[in-house]
Amino acid sequence: MGLGVRARRLLAAAACLTVGLAGCASDAPEDAATTTTAVTDPSIAAVAGLPGADAARVDQAGTDPLDPLPEDVALPIVFVHGFAGSAQQYESQAMRFVANGYPQDRIVAYDHDGAGVDLAGYADGVDALVDRVLDEFGSGQVYLVGHSRGTSVSSLYLSDRARAAKVAKYVAIDGAPCPEVVPCLAPTQGSNPGQSHVEVAASPESFAAQYEFLIGEPPEVTEIVPQRAPVVLAGRAVDFPSNEGRAGATLDVWAVDADTGHRTGDVPHASFTLGDDGAFGPFVVEGGAPYEYVLSSDESAVQHHLYPQPALRDSSLMRLLSSGPDGPTRTNTNVGDDHTSVIAIRMREWYADDVSDVAGDQRDVLRLAVRSSAGDVPAVDVMAGVDGNGAIGLHLHDDAATPGETTLARLPYFSGQPFQDGVDVFLPADPDASGTVTVTNLPRGDESRPQTVNVANWPSRGHAVTVMFADHPVD
Repeated sequence: MGLGVRARRLLAAAACLTVGLAGCASDAPEDAATTTTAVTDPSIAAVAGLPGADAARVDQAGTDPLDPLPEDVALPIVFVHGFAGSAQQYESQAMRFVANGYPQDRIVAYDHDGAGVDLAGYADGVDALVDRVLDEFGSGQVYLVGHSRGTSVSSLYLSDRARAAKVAKYVAIDGAPCPEVVPCLAPTQGSNPGQSHVEVAASPESFAAQYEFLIGEPPEVTEIVPQRAPVVLAGRAVDFPSNEGRAGATLDVWAVDADTGHRTGDVPHASFTLGDDGAFGPFVVEGGAPYEYVLSSDESAVQHHLYPQPALRDSSLMRLLSSGPDGPTRTNTNVGDDHTSVIAIRMREWYADDVSDVAGDQRDVLRLAVRSSAGDVPAVDVMAGVDGNGAIGLHLHDDAATPGETTLARLPYFSGQPFQDGVDVFLPADPDASGTVTVTNLPRGDESRPQTVNVANWPSRGHAVTVMFADHPVD
């Protein structure tokens, strides 16, 4: 019987200790006690070859990764998203895989038109990506993961025997049933009680099942905790839901004050001119610190301000979901000089109703409050106006029917879109965005871990604001 993954890791670690090999990875477990270390090189940017790094001594508290998995175990993972989806729905799982020793560059995603219907064309796209990663890593096979409609694309792909031969194992998340051509695991809402459709793709419980199926042993880490090394980010800025890159746009990344959402400097932390694919990065950020991502373009008078929760770990699957000036999101948003519009997104459905078959309070709370020159607005729970538990994107702005009032009425258009909803809430704006909108989520009613993001109160006429909550707690 062959050695298990943990045993092979221990042997590799022992070799490091015995021979003193330079560059051997730390064997400290991911959940070891948090300590503080220092990056003393005069420039992190020089070491990492990345923009956006401070040329100074940087203290980082966090944990070290587990030793790398053997290459014959860590086959490349190819993720295929579903309707109105993107790689963002597998970003957290990628972090968990990497925390357990999976090479980050071996986890890739196939972004395709989230509203399209060309399944055969998408299957061809999956094949092209699989061939590319097989060639890049010199691997004989990949692990394929599909979610929702992505399972239909994956099933079509696997129906061709030559293509199926490229897949060692397949994970079908809450969609079409497993085909019989390859070993397959099918995490569903039924096997993950209390979890909704998108949540099943991103939850730690689903990850644990996927990891054990693919690797053959349970993971040692399932929680997303801060890493010790400087955090490196990369991704794509795309139009929703087509996933076409925001070609020609400029992306500026600003450090902001966590208490106000206002910028702390006069120059961006990092800047990128986006190509056809909308790709940006890699660049270094301070782990656990807030940033504002601003998309602007000569073709649009609207700046899009995106405020993710602070990054705790590296990610190469960031997705900034945006819209052109003529896109349906923008054209259906009521805009004005006196109010802010906010989109709150999370790759875990917002629960407006309790889930009775799971113990505990399973209803989300999402409160918005404003501090502005026009006066403060007390916090209001907008979940009172949300219908059901299916939305991952909530559009929150003043409606045209009742200007200057918060009625919590459902907004037209957005309330009828898949995975979206909209609620009328008046958020006063300052002309210079000198005020603050405080957005606080109590995930599934958990008051012990409130998730708060503060953003500038940009006027909606020339500005769009998105608050990107993680699908896992960020403390």
